[in-house]
Amino acid sequence: MGTRNGPHRAALLAGAIALGAASALTGVTPAFAAPVDVAGGSLDWGFKASFRAYVSTGNGNPPIATSNGATRNADGTFDFPATGGTYDAAAGTATVSYGGTVVFSYPAHLFEITVSNPTLVVDGDGIGSLKADVDLAAQNGGTDQHLDQAEIATLVTTAPTVTDGDVSFNALAATLTASGASAFAGFYPAGTALDPVTASASASGEGPTDPTDPTDPGNGGGGSAAQTVTAAVSGGALTLASAGSAVALSAAMPGQTATGNLNAVTVSDLRGTSAGWDLVGQVTEFTAAGGAVIPAANLGWTPSAQVATSALVAANGAKNAVTAGAPVAPGTGLGSSRTLCSAETGSSLGSATCGAALNLGIPESSAAGEYSAVLTLTLA
Repeated sequence: MGTRNGPHRAALLAGAIALGAASALTGVTPAFAAPVDVAGGSLDWGFKASFRAYVSTGNGNPPIATSNGATRNADGTFDFPATGGTYDAAAGTATVSYGGTVVFSYPAHLFEITVSNPTLVVDGDGIGSLKADVDLAAQNGGTDQHLDQAEIATLVTTAPTVTDGDVSFNALAATLTASGASAFAGFYPAGTALDPVTASASASGEGPTDPTDPTDPGNGGGGSAAQTVTAAVSGGALTLASAGSAVALSAAMPGQTATGNLNAVTVSDLRGTSAGWDLVGQVTEFTAAGGAVIPAANLGWTPSAQVATSALVAANGAKNAVTAGAPVAPGTGLGSSRTLCSAETGSSLGSATCGAALNLGIPESSAAGEYSAVLTLTLA
């Protein structure tokens, strides 16, 4: 089953309803299934997506590593194989151990955090916990920590899916505990929402057999082979590129308006965090030979913006959206910083192209001459 705050810091309620013949007809009390030993299954969890994205930009070698049975899922989370424990689908309880190790390493920010051997604990009351061994190597003179099976997250539990006696718990909401916050060097405070937890447990090492599985003895032949393909996606940068460096406005007389178009600029947000951005512009005074000046406030613009198209399919509802800034009229224009375009947090992934129609109002008192100014665009 595969499913950043300072840079120097480093459920499961199983409600089972038994349906059967009325015992009054036989005088026999219905029997309840006993807990079963775990022989197979897996746990998928990523701690927190923003933390993974942050560490992925670091100088660890590699920044994030898996070992001892843990593997990386296609969505960047981690898969830990079951190693033991018990579960009772009817009672809604489970204590399942999973194996494997994940290391988050960022030497430039002076930490290495090792998480291993997570354990899922469910008491059947709607609240569960996720425990793990955690080692913090604080390389900035801080206090190292070693925690054995510490509760690092509480879980809001829901009824499992039961298939042939095997159970799976899907997307359980997880919240960071005080001990988890400490183990992760105070990157996030206790109470922070973490990535959801998905887990399974089975009484057999292989889990239920799919009736269409070609390994079923009843199948007359054929075969299949599966290969797991993994890809590590590291965070990139927030960049700005311009299609040109000079704009020539139309000639105009005093009292008229000189017009033109800003060279299109492209903003690319490849950080992998969708943290949002703003692109603003401001112009200097227009000056001509002999000291003649047209004030900067006389340059206005009408911004435009659109998302760059892509043939690729976005995952998990991710979207890219850009908003053009408000028009600014000559006389109240770009003498102060004005927004050309922006993208909100949660919708800034990918690239967008921004531009503007420029309008320079020429005061009637202006001397004849060739005026120039510098328009600076700043991305943050």
